[in-house]
Amino acid sequence: MRKITLLAALLLLAPVVTQAESLEELLVKKGVITKSEARAAHHGGGGVHWNNGTRLEFPDQGFSAKINTQLQTRYTYTDADDDVPGSADTSSFNIRRARIQVSGNALDNEFSYKVQADFVGSSDTDAGGNTVSTPDLRDAYLTWHACDWADIQMGQFKTRNSRQNYGSSAYLQFPDRSGASNFFAHDRQQGLRVGMSNEEGNMTLGAAIYNGESTGEGRNRAGLDTDHLFVVDARYNYGDIDPYVEGDVDRTEGTAASLGASYWFSNATMTGVGGTEENGVSADLTVKSNGMSLAGEFFWANFQDDADTIDTDAVGFYVQGGYMATDELELAARWSYLDCDNGAASAMGSGCSAGTDQVNEITAGLNYYWWKHNLKGQFAYVYNNDDAVAGSDVTTNKWMFQLSSYF
Repeated sequence: MRKITLLAALLLLAPVVTQAESLEELLVKKGVITKSEARAAHHGGGGVHWNNGTRLEFPDQGFSAKINTQLQTRYTYTDADDDVPGSADTSSFNIRRARIQVSGNALDNEFSYKVQADFVGSSDTDAGGNTVSTPDLRDAYLTWHACDWADIQMGQFKTRNSRQNYGSSAYLQFPDRSGASNFFAHDRQQGLRVGMSNEEGNMTLGAAIYNGESTGEGRNRAGLDTDHLFVVDARYNYGDIDPYVEGDVDRTEGTAASLGASYWFSNATMTGVGGTEENGVSADLTVKSNGMSLAGEFFWANFQDDADTIDTDAVGFYVQGGYMATDELELAARWSYLDCDNGAASAMGSGCSAGTDQVNEITAGLNYYWWKHNLKGQFAYVYNNDDAVAGSDVTTNKWMFQLSSYF
């Protein structure tokens, strides 16, 4: 009874203002009330306000919607290796991302949802052999928050076998994710995930099943067989930290850290290969303190086919750090490494070619934040070296400048 009385008093005293968090969310965070009590006590007028996006509130119906737009426009100069036949330097402007996202809650936060589309989402090749961008659906899912400690999510969403891949591209410290993360991540899939958390919300555990990646399956494609991808993930946060927001633009007081791990198993039927199995693990650590950030992730995966003609191990990792020299200016650097097992790991996907043994990627970045990650400019230099199984290494240099917004 005391909790409800305190909540009623706070609601009467609180003006209707734009807030980063609602009053109910703050009370739950402080442990004054439970999530179910907050849902039961939620009332008041609706309206339109800003909360990391344009938010529409309809408390009488227990419904909310948040609208976001994301735009990333980029210039890239690529200095190709002159020793590679047919290679050529390029200087190019392009729209990397142009997205609209709608997310929110229903039935007083018992359900949440997200729909995201990208107008330049995927790349295809036209009849003339030119690369063209085609709009596509990125995320589309519903989540049932069955109780304070468990939820069920179903639809199309990102797998959680890589911290960097799971985080939004709007919150990256560099224009692109690391080569190691891109190689091992299974990105977006259609499936179902059950998640659990402790009372404090700093420990999470999840288990998910997806259609998988047999030939013809994947994002925006239905399953074609009985093969699936399974992912189990766990995370522990120490202090006030969001591990999916890279860098420390908020200048964390003291030290905060996040530790995550995952295991995945995939069986799929691939054209030209037949039945396959992939087992993999990942572990990541993120630390933030007073404008300084350090993040790293390790991957291992084994890939083999049913005919025992392919049995390969791939290992990769990246480590990156940043320092906020001022409230707007950040210096950052990253090293990404990928062991392609003398080219045999090319069967696992793009990133390792049949002629490449190891891939080293070194990136130096300079970021300027006008409005934290909501509006920033990113300059990066990328040195990429493919250590050839035989013959000479292939070296590529890139200079990139990207303007990124998330409103």
